[in-house]
Amino acid sequence: MVWTLGPVALALLVMLPRLASPQFGLLDDGLTLQTGREVIGRWSSVLHLIPETGRFFPAYWLLYSAIFGIVGVRPLAFFTVNVLLFAGVLAILARLVRSAGATPLQAAVAALLFALSGPAIESFYTLSKAEPLQMTWIGVSLLATAASAIEAHSVKRAGLMTLAAVTLLLAHATKETSLVLVAVSLGWLAIERGSARPRPAWARFAATYVVVNLAAAATFTALRWYYAPLGLAEGTYTRAYALHAGTVGAAAFRIIAWLVRDFAFLLPLVVLAVLSRFGGRPAGSRTLLYACVWMAGWLAVYLPWPATFAYYLLPFTFGAAVLAGIVVGDAVRLLGAAHPVSIRRTAWSVLVASAVLWLPAMVNAAADARIQLAVDRANADVVDFLGDLPSRSRVVLNVTPVNEYLFELPLHLSEIKRRPDVLVVEHLAPGGPSPGEVFVATPEVANQPRPTVRIAPHAPGVSDDRGLLSAIRAGRADLVYRGARQTRIVELGLHRLLCRLPVGAIRDASYCPSDRSVIHDRTFSYGWQVHRLVQPATAVLRVGHDG
Repeated sequence: MVWTLGPVALALLVMLPRLASPQFGLLDDGLTLQTGREVIGRWSSVLHLIPETGRFFPAYWLLYSAIFGIVGVRPLAFFTVNVLLFAGVLAILARLVRSAGATPLQAAVAALLFALSGPAIESFYTLSKAEPLQMTWIGVSLLATAASAIEAHSVKRAGLMTLAAVTLLLAHATKETSLVLVAVSLGWLAIERGSARPRPAWARFAATYVVVNLAAAATFTALRWYYAPLGLAEGTYTRAYALHAGTVGAAAFRIIAWLVRDFAFLLPLVVLAVLSRFGGRPAGSRTLLYACVWMAGWLAVYLPWPATFAYYLLPFTFGAAVLAGIVVGDAVRLLGAAHPVSIRRTAWSVLVASAVLWLPAMVNAAADARIQLAVDRANADVVDFLGDLPSRSRVVLNVTPVNEYLFELPLHLSEIKRRPDVLVVEHLAPGGPSPGEVFVATPEVANQPRPTVRIAPHAPGVSDDRGLLSAIRAGRADLVYRGARQTRIVELGLHRLLCRLPVGAIRDASYCPSDRSVIHDRTFSYGWQVHRLVQPATAVLRVGHDG
């Protein structure tokens, strides 16, 4: 009963603030709602969505369309699904740790660390993220493969292997980065082949997972080639995925910064894992090796990508939680009176050091949650206001540079507010009458931490927007709306210690602001102001340009 209800209770506890304030976000949710409405009754159409981008993730669209078909435009219902996914991933994590020979304490620690991590907060506090679905499918494939490794009946074993391959295919078709599991499974097989203490069940698991991975990857590749026949370098989106020295170096800096910010507590545990034999328990050592290969794979897959966000690290967090849970449990065992005083002191030192380094991760995760809630509330407020504008109004989105808001805002007005007549544009064409009234919407951001949850407008860009807004106001404009959401945050930026290293061009300047130290206590503010142009017919507006 504890292992059944425990993950549900933990997921619900973490998600309570989000459930109390559910809103759709302005990054991807509008497209999700529109696609969900259009796909209903035409499920095969998900195979043909956005092929020009080079991406192919029909399982993502299919599941979210099914959710839309059941719950409609209800953000609370969508977040309830996230709670269920969260609980499922936690249950899978605990089950995998226990099946590897770990104690209930180790499984509980792993689940707790995963649930309270920064990547879990962003992944489950927002909608339209592929990672929760991706981890669910991958977790089921791991459980099915583990069960097949100990199943004696050939028919049942074949059925479990088929289930593992199908769920891996769904993981690939949810987010393409799942293909890194081919390399991860080969790494696990290499561990078994090079082990001085062979364990038949583990060897069967590793070999089986290689087979099901190759089968799933081959099937996915064939489907992608048929339905989205574009190479990575040819897609409008995927072309950014490339092994360039500058891209890889900058990505490495950002990834290391995230690790220092949210996973510094792993360092003492890794040291103890290297120095200790854990009382001669080869199963525990093997689990740690598996976790390390997993973590390395999920970091390497994002090195060729020019952006790094916390939710990208959700699969890495899964492996990090396994490693931490195993080592913490073994460190607790080393505290027993049967061990020498020196070993007990070392174990105590590691546990205390890891706990101290875990506190910044907790503080930052809580800040991420508050920031996400504030941003979504402010965005929902301005959508509500724009949804009440006069008929045939035109909204100029005053954002520098242009981002997803330009495409998402009209979808929110159409899908949520039922106002397809309100047009959202980047600029007004010079000359000629403009239909309806014209409103200029400008976001305002203050004291944004970096890194944190993904926010499309950044503070430096908004500064340029204010300059443009001054020119607009000089041409006669009335302020008709101004609203902001504020929250007090404490940021423990251990990652800023990296800014003192001579890393040159690969340093991300936004991670190293000069106006704040390691400890930063400020009030984060995010909101919008909307101006109505009095004489829109003679105005010429271009976001980010003079004119």
